[in-house]
Amino acid sequence: MLSIGEIAHSTGVSRRMLRHWEGEGLLTPATTDPVTGYRRYQDSQLGRVRAIAELRALGFGLAEIGQLLDPHLEQSTLEVLLTHQVDALQRQITEASTRLVHVQHRLDIIQSKSMEIIMNLSITALPSLNIWGLSTTVLDETEIGHAVKQLHRDLPHTDEEIVLLYDGTDDDQITVSAGITTRPESEAVSRIVVPEASEGVTVTFDGPPESIGDAWVLIDAELEKRHLTSFGIYRQVNSVTGHVTLQAPVRERH
Repeated sequence: MLSIGEIAHSTGVSRRMLRHWEGEGLLTPATTDPVTGYRRYQDSQLGRVRAIAELRALGFGLAEIGQLLDPHLEQSTLEVLLTHQVDALQRQITEASTRLVHVQHRLDIIQSKSMEIIMNLSITALPSLNIWGLSTTVLDETEIGHAVKQLHRDLPHTDEEIVLLYDGTDDDQITVSAGITTRPESEAVSRIVVPEASEGVTVTFDGPPESIGDAWVLIDAELEKRHLTSFGIYRQVNSVTGHVTLQAPVRERH
């Protein structure tokens, strides 16, 4: 007779899992001491424990394993169970392949943009900005994209470059603004002033980054290597030629 510890040691299945399988009706001790609760198993039950573990590794649920280990299992039932498992595994492969494509695409973008940032990053003074535009507030960075689209729709049509501002200095909200440097005839816009910065980071991309958030993560990573950190109001200038410039004040990292 084997103790639960000996079963666990021989099969690599934890005692907790063995007790769980017992609770699910998959594994019944040969004897259980009524006083101590100690379980004892037949040597032959090692094979059943290993079989359950192997079937779990193949992705079968405990209810399905119970059916598969039933000595009276009919072939038709076995075929149904195996067919369902094949279908489930094929779905997992398809989903994993899709995720792999997305991950590889994201990695390629990060690697290419990282080199572009290193080549184009400069630390210079940032001039003050005077723009005419619209503003809104969001509670989280994930809402910025939608806010920018809405501001673009509401902003009077123009052929000028668009300036976007992100002010996260308030812990409770982020102010997102979009505007132009020339005052339009529309009364809906208001004047927005951004003070100059004695030292700031500037990176210009040939085209719009796929993710502005990711671009800033990469910029901040490069700044960290230089013992700097960005802060304050972040600027984004979308030129009419398609270039995108990101700017922000910087200071020494402490």
